[in-house]
This record gives sequence, C-alpha cells and structure tokens, in this order.
Amino acid sequence: MSTPPLPAFVDSEVLKALIEDKTKVPGKDYLVIDVRDEDRVGGHIPGSVNIPSKQLPDQLPALVRQYADVPQLFFHCALSQIRGPKAAARWSEAVTERGGDSSSIKILRGGFGDWQRKHKDDKNLVEAYEAEYWIEDY
Repeated sequence: MSTPPLPAFVDSEVLKALIEDKTKVPGKDYLVIDVRDEDRVGGHIPGSVNIPSKQLPDQLPALVRQYADVPQLFFHCALSQIRGPKAAARWSEAVTERGGDSSSIKILRGGFGDWQRKHKDDKNLVEAYEAEYWIEDY
C-alpha cells in the first residue's frame, strides 16, 4: 500500500470563512483538531477539539472512526511546523489504511500563533484569549 501524500497547508482565511458561515457546524461540517499539549493556554479556536500530540498515537484508531464522517479536518499546533503536520500525516495514513479519502485533511498554516495574531480581537474566532500569554519578551 502506498503512503498517502502529505496533507496540504491552508491559510487561516479558509478556516475563518467556515467558522463565520453559520450554516456550517463544527464537528459535523468541519473539525479543528488542536494538538497542542501543555502549551494550549492563551486561547483556542472555537469548536476545536484538543487532542494532545502525546496522546494521539494511542487514540488514533478510535478518533479516525469517530470523525470519519466529518468532511474537512484542520490540524494545528502552536506554529504548525512539527506537531500539527505530523499529526495530520498520521491521521491521513490511518484514513488511507481504512480505505478512506485523506484529501480532506489540512494543516492550518502558521498554527494558533498566527491565528491569534490575526484574530485575537474577534471573540467569534478566538475563545479564552489571554493577551498576557502572547506578549513577546525582547
């Protein structure tokens, strides 16, 4: 069996449009999977589920079954450089092994760090925002 292609990165505007479309339901029409671990502080994307990257390998088969009917999955971590892409790739491989189509699996470019920079002032796009967490030390 061949390895599926790596999931594609998408810009935040793609996900933003889905969240703002009130005809779309998180968990049914799309799902945001936040794989941050202890660093999931300072805010999150509304409707996202937190599946810490450390727990994902053990939970993966059950999660792939649970969310099999969700047509669009968006993965992210803090920066979407390591954990988010790795989780998306593992998920994609598990979907393909089950005979499914993994083309609906995407990675949020820039992760939550970029998302909060762009959308921190919109309570419809960031929940539990803690500004002091995002203050940069120089």
